[in-house]
Amino acid sequence: MDNYFIFSSHCLLNQRVRAGNSYTPGATQKFLTLLGRYPIYLYQLPCPEYTFLGDREKKTQDQWEKIEGFKDFCKKLALEVKKRCQEITKGKTPLLIAIARSPCCSASLVYRGRSLVKGKGIWLQELEKNLRFDIIEFDFKKVEDSIEKIKAFLNQKIGHIEIET
Repeated sequence: MDNYFIFSSHCLLNQRVRAGNSYTPGATQKFLTLLGRYPIYLYQLPCPEYTFLGDREKKTQDQWEKIEGFKDFCKKLALEVKKRCQEITKGKTPLLIAIARSPCCSASLVYRGRSLVKGKGIWLQELEKNLRFDIIEFDFKKVEDSIEKIKAFLNQKIGHIEIET
């Protein structure tokens, strides 16, 4: 059986890179415990925000768009990821775990000013131009729901073939 391939947003595996020193206790452990039950390959995507600015306060998508050079940086980073991953994902459609409400990694809603509006993150848009993948959003405010969505997706794609731990 072929192992399934997952692209993980950086902050799911290393919450230290989240803006404003945000931390959700137990989220990473629950995510990894779930993935450990399936035959998967996991690729940790770089965090464009952290790589570009390091520690930072939370910003809205429109604030990120105004930072000189950031959108070009995301474009170059997406091309690097494509170069590294195109061979190992060839002929496969991996799953990308996006981050709810992230200005860079969201798949559905982003903050513009104080408003939460429909839209995709800057980084996710660049990745979509370069790679093909399915998407599920992980919501740090709804960890259990997010875990269940990922589990249901993996059960559908792989089958209910959990590895005994």
